[in-house]
Amino acid sequence: MVFELTDALGEAISKALENQDKKFLVDAKISALVEEGQNVSPDGDRFYELPPWDSADGFSLMEDFVNGLHSPLAYTDLQAALHSGKGVFRGFKDVLKRYPLIERRWHYFKSRALLTYVNGWYNSLRESWGLEKLDSEPEETEDLLQDDFTFCEYNSNEDRQDALALLNQAAKDAGADISGDIAGAFASLWQSQFERNEGEQKGFVCRTFDGKIAGCVVWSPCPKKSSASFLIEGLFVEQNCRGLGIASALFERAISSLKAAGAQWVIIANTFIPDLMQGMLNRSGFKKIGSTWIADLLGDLNALQ
Repeated sequence: MVFELTDALGEAISKALENQDKKFLVDAKISALVEEGQNVSPDGDRFYELPPWDSADGFSLMEDFVNGLHSPLAYTDLQAALHSGKGVFRGFKDVLKRYPLIERRWHYFKSRALLTYVNGWYNSLRESWGLEKLDSEPEETEDLLQDDFTFCEYNSNEDRQDALALLNQAAKDAGADISGDIAGAFASLWQSQFERNEGEQKGFVCRTFDGKIAGCVVWSPCPKKSSASFLIEGLFVEQNCRGLGIASALFERAISSLKAAGAQWVIIANTFIPDLMQGMLNRSGFKKIGSTWIADLLGDLNALQ
């Protein structure tokens, strides 16, 4: 007997997979779940077994999520929970509660992964029924970044102190494995660059809905009064908000704004570029020349070679 995998049924199956105390079946006649029991058992016609799922699968899903995190603090704490040896699932949940934004992303990640798994199982059934497969990837249903944060234009009078706090934290993090003196040197260098053309600065700020700074990007003409070349003086994200896509969102807004203003050259210099950000720069058309990254928004950087 054929049944349709509706959104509601797909979500119900996903939740049932995580229930290790009861076993459920799909009743094809009513397209709903029923609990397996004395009078209800799988028969491959009306009552279908759910795809297999156990605690090992759940653990692998948690590992996949953590391995894809780029938020250092949450990553470290969640890795510790996964390898604690006992009470792993409870420990994982307890750690997530300390990182509400990461917790939301976990639930979204888990939901999509389970729905993809259920859709794959359903496609196997469709093949046995002689029907074509359906797309197994669930549709994107929300933009978590827009749900959790607001983006607005940078205002030096209102945002400068928050931006400098992010700068100092980034410098401290960059020099953490070397020495406090190096962190101070980074902070001094970056602040000098950040304030070199304060009156001409433009940029974007990302804030949580309760007004806390989450990240910022700032640029100004270089040399001063130039209408063609601009220096990105800072791109910083608050420590607990890293790995959520904020840096990419700010960077994309910056490049779009500079293009709209007719800028040609965009320069990033005298700053620490993490490996993850280097990939973003390459994808955005930047080229590394010496220790500086440059993008030609109007032409071909090969002309510089």
